[in-house]
Amino acid sequence: MKRFKKGDICLIGIFLALVLINALSWISTGFSDFYVQKIYPVISAPFIFLMGHIGFSVGEIMIIIFVLMAVIGIPAVIIFVIVKRKDPKKTKTVLIGSLRVLSWILAYIFATETLGCFVMYHCTTFSDRYFEPTEHTEELLLDTLGAFSQRIADIEPRLTRDQDGYIVLSKDPDEDCKEAMKKLGEEYSQLKGYYPNPKRIINSFFMAQEGIIGLYIPFAFEATYNRDIQPIAVPATVCHELSHLKGIIQENEASFTAVIACLKYGSDELKYSACLDAFYYLYKNALELKGTDYEDRLWEAVAVVPQNVWDYDIGSYRADYWEKNADKEIIPTETVSAISDAFTEANLTMNGVKDGINAYNRVVELLMDYYASGGQV
Repeated sequence: MKRFKKGDICLIGIFLALVLINALSWISTGFSDFYVQKIYPVISAPFIFLMGHIGFSVGEIMIIIFVLMAVIGIPAVIIFVIVKRKDPKKTKTVLIGSLRVLSWILAYIFATETLGCFVMYHCTTFSDRYFEPTEHTEELLLDTLGAFSQRIADIEPRLTRDQDGYIVLSKDPDEDCKEAMKKLGEEYSQLKGYYPNPKRIINSFFMAQEGIIGLYIPFAFEATYNRDIQPIAVPATVCHELSHLKGIIQENEASFTAVIACLKYGSDELKYSACLDAFYYLYKNALELKGTDYEDRLWEAVAVVPQNVWDYDIGSYRADYWEKNADKEIIPTETVSAISDAFTEANLTMNGVKDGINAYNRVVELLMDYYASGGQV
């Protein structure tokens, strides 16, 4: 029997260790909490610091390379095998070599996804750690929505709009976002520490087709965002992605920390961005309330929201975005979006998030918990 090479044994050991870590995270919430609080900061800090000093998204480059390897590399190997089929020794060498390269790539992805993402799905929830149990009633939902509506009405007149009606930021929000997250870390210890500059994704149109405005890339430990979104959507998006770097992996919890960081420690522009994000989810959920009384109260809650907000601010992209970028569409947007949603649903479900993509809406519960506990909007 031919012996395994040392590299093959190492590879097998890595996969077994990662399977064990994933199994422990599913079995024990205590293990997941310990990992996120004590081990993850040590593992992630060097990567986050290094990637933070590179001016472009390394993760985006990695994704492009992975795609090219799949589109070009796999067919190339197949063609080589066909052409050299009369030379079995050389064919075997190429196949084994290709398999080893692929295995190491998969091992890296599996390792970074496990250590920088998968384990965190099984931690104690944010609400269990920081809030008293709250009854999530229809009345509380409408009260919370009303509070954020009023805050939007208060801040909106102080902001600047361009000639097309869209809000423009007075400066790049990256530094303010990082500072807001650091200050929130004084309240929520998991958020303490260094924050890198978020990265703007160059190939943003494909992101837009997927319905993605921000993206945490575990295999590069990067917080990135879509450069094509409206400027006012950037602050909340940036803070959301930065929170992922601190092990806040659940989407609803990342959205919540982003809203609170901007709301409590940001400029008017950050506060407004946060309120818009919160308003979107609260209003979406309130629309599902049934009964005349609730419908009347809903419209009372949002009556203070200026018309400019409805016309220009609610939505991640400008109204003419898709028309201006129609020539970039290689694959129909509906197809790309459907595939992306299916992948996200499968990923979340695989990691124990039972309601899948609907988990994004659970930020509403955290916002209600925060408001019920006396948090200021």
